[in-house]
Amino acid sequence: MNFGLYDQKLALIWVKHNIAAFGGDDTKITIMGQSAGGISCHLHLLEVELGTERPLFRKAGLMSGPVGGLELTSMEKADQRWADLCQLWSVQADNPVDRVDMLRRLPTMDLLNSVSDLHWVLFTLAIDELTIRTSDLGCGVSVHLGHDGLCDETKPSDEKVQVLMSATADEFRGFALMANWDYTTFRSLFTSSYPSEAAAEEVLQAYSISSTSSDEELFEAFSQFISDATMIHKIYRANEFFKARRGKQALLRGQDAKRVGIQYYHFEFGNPFSGSMQGIAHHGVDMVYAFGTFHDALKKADQGISEGYVEPDQAHAEANVGDPSMKTEDTGYRKSNIDLSYELQDRLIQFVVENCQETDQRAYADDIVTFCNDRSVRAESWSSGEKWIS
Repeated sequence: MNFGLYDQKLALIWVKHNIAAFGGDDTKITIMGQSAGGISCHLHLLEVELGTERPLFRKAGLMSGPVGGLELTSMEKADQRWADLCQLWSVQADNPVDRVDMLRRLPTMDLLNSVSDLHWVLFTLAIDELTIRTSDLGCGVSVHLGHDGLCDETKPSDEKVQVLMSATADEFRGFALMANWDYTTFRSLFTSSYPSEAAAEEVLQAYSISSTSSDEELFEAFSQFISDATMIHKIYRANEFFKARRGKQALLRGQDAKRVGIQYYHFEFGNPFSGSMQGIAHHGVDMVYAFGTFHDALKKADQGISEGYVEPDQAHAEANVGDPSMKTEDTGYRKSNIDLSYELQDRLIQFVVENCQETDQRAYADDIVTFCNDRSVRAESWSSGEKWIS
């Protein structure tokens, strides 16, 4: 997985070298990714932030994907996975190059099926202390992918990449559903990962996870906890790191320490389509609105035509009947689905096309732009309001 970061950087170097030939500007490159793509963008951003080279990009969008969202693994665990895979296929060569060569002879589908056979859920990056190293600078890790070969000049001290981070309110509801925890199972797993039972109990109480909770209440609490712990807390920590590091640099230059090139979008609106996740602000729901791919489906949803994750025949039947409860005027939504889509697209386009000075002047690192359940948009803050403090 770590070698994939080299491939990505090579692609960025190619773009930097060649974008002018396609009518582009090599000083106005934006990288953006969602989920695992957001994690990749965050890692490239950390290399720039902690390094001395000129950045290959001027802006970075980390959408539902900060470092830590998918936990980095140790080399010991990575080596054990490698050993398990070789054992599964009876690969016994002593030389690692020979082992790779033998595995390459296997049909691709057989290798993919190994993921299920070995009960691997996710592929995560490894802290190999080469490309990804542990760091005590407040960001957890540092990234080292080598010189980009563009020039020997170091980046100016006042140059910073503008960053847009985002997440949804109920990122990993699907994970909580798959886990199918009951109170006893969850509490056992939970407390074993904390330094003391008292510390674990404090968090359980904060999320109202108790033996007297109903199954429905427990599921909602599990979902909120896993979403906060896996995504929102990681974004908060990333925000605090950039704010502290860049804030100190700004003070040294006599600049505004609150304008450090970081902004955060929080999405609370739910999935508009039929299915088990309808109405839920789950992982990736913002992608439905961020691009034009679902334009026609969003338009139909506004007209009361219920489509989505259902069989085609069922969708056709529902389309003939319609569902007036989905109509904007009947639900009290501030915006239609399609208008919300346009607003989000406009904001993302603005982030990409405006110059860095304009972006910097537009956002404080403490601000949260919240896309609410009623499809209104309001400004909130990390440091105030009972919602975020709790």
